[in-house]
Parts: sequence; C-alpha cells; structure tokens
Amino acid sequence: MEDRASSSASENSAEELQRAVRKGELVPYFQPEYDLVSGRPVVFEALSRWLHPERGLVMPDRFIAVAERTGLIGELGRTILAQAGRRVADWHRRGRRIGLAVNVSPSQLRPEFATTMVEFVRALGLPEWTVTAEITETPALSETCEEVETMQALIAAGIGVSVDDFGSGFTSIEALGRMPFTEVKIDRSLMRRPGAEADALAIEAIDVARMRHAVVVAEGIETAQDVARAKGWGCDRGQGFFFSPAVPASDVERLLAAV
Repeated sequence: MEDRASSSASENSAEELQRAVRKGELVPYFQPEYDLVSGRPVVFEALSRWLHPERGLVMPDRFIAVAERTGLIGELGRTILAQAGRRVADWHRRGRRIGLAVNVSPSQLRPEFATTMVEFVRALGLPEWTVTAEITETPALSETCEEVETMQALIAAGIGVSVDDFGSGFTSIEALGRMPFTEVKIDRSLMRRPGAEADALAIEAIDVARMRHAVVVAEGIETAQDVARAKGWGCDRGQGFFFSPAVPASDVERLLAAV
C-alpha cells in the first residue's frame, strides 16, 4: 500500500521522519547474536525503532524505504550509531565486552564513508574491532570499485564488514567470493526452507567464509531444531526469536545477566 502512495504523502512522510530524527524519536533496539558453542550473547545488533508520539512503536519497514529514497538514510544511520555506541561503550566500561553491529545501506558505501565511520567509532571510545557494519544483500550491493574499496577500507581500519541476508537471492556464491568481508549472515529464508538445496547453499557460503577466516551467523533461529541445523551447517553464531527479539537498551542488562 505504501508503494502506491501519492508523492505528496511520501514527501510528508519524509518531512515527518526528518523531524523525528531531530527530536530524538529514532532509537536503537538491540537484538543479540549468540555464540552457538558457549550459549552466550556476544554481539548486539542495533535496529532502528521510531517512538512515534501518536502511533507508538513504528517498525523499520515503515520508514527505512522513505529514508533511502530521500537521502535521510545516512543521518538516520549516524543517529542510531551514536546512541547505540554510547550504550555499548558504557557496557564496556562496566566490564561487558560485547560487540556492536550496525546496519549500513549499500547507498552509503562511498569513499568518505569509511573515514567518517572510523572517526565516529573512535570518538565514542569504542575499539574498532568491536564494531561491525552490516551491509544488506540487495541489488544495490554490486561489485563496483567504489563499494569494494569502501568495504576494504573499513576492514583495514579494524571495523568488521558483514554481508547481511545472504541467500535472499541477490548475491551468488561467485559474487560473495569476490567481496571483502569478515562476516556472513545466512538469511532466515534459508533456515525456513527445508531440504538439501538450502543446506547446500548455506554450506557453500560457509566454505567461502572459512577461506576468509570469517564469522558465520545464522539468522531466523526460532526453535531448538533451527539451532541444531545451524550447528550442522557450521555456523558460529545464531540470531532470532529463539534467543531474543530486539529489545530496548534497558533490557540488555537482563539478557547479559541471564548467562
């Protein structure tokens, strides 16, 4: 329905989103990635949520497309990184050495992005190695020199680069093998798809990751059977409702204390 909205409605949505960013209505929720061997949360992915004064909690599928279309995605990303980074830096100071993953749109992969992100992370007082930029597998994630060089620059600076949602259909095994990355996230669609074909694709991606000494995360973990399947594939970590949905920062301490 939103795709069929009039241009005036889109403009109003963009203006409203811009105001929301200025007013601090966009906040991070945190979804943990659990180590499949130790059973402990080791990384928290910061996911955007809009605390709308009238509509309540607005999920990202209701506003990310507007941010992409109007060029607000960079500002939104910086806002979430700043808030999430301050939280994680505080947890580090209290002895909780957890990692932070933040979502990065392929449209942001420009030459200046790596420098800006590294400076931002250092200003927050976080070691570069604790932060991972998750780059969603979309048609926009091509293999242009600009995108590849930006990913290489992030890795060279010590920031992790994750190819998110692998298996959703846009990136082939061959293309994955030509990309620079330190992590691959196997899309939930593979976990939901039964049979040997899905298993083979996941294992192929993991083989590519192993050649890079990269971490592999299985998304969409909802049952104990999913955990067993992810382990059978050879994944290092799992993420999904079986472990925890995305939660506000106030609930992260509860998750950390539970293990």
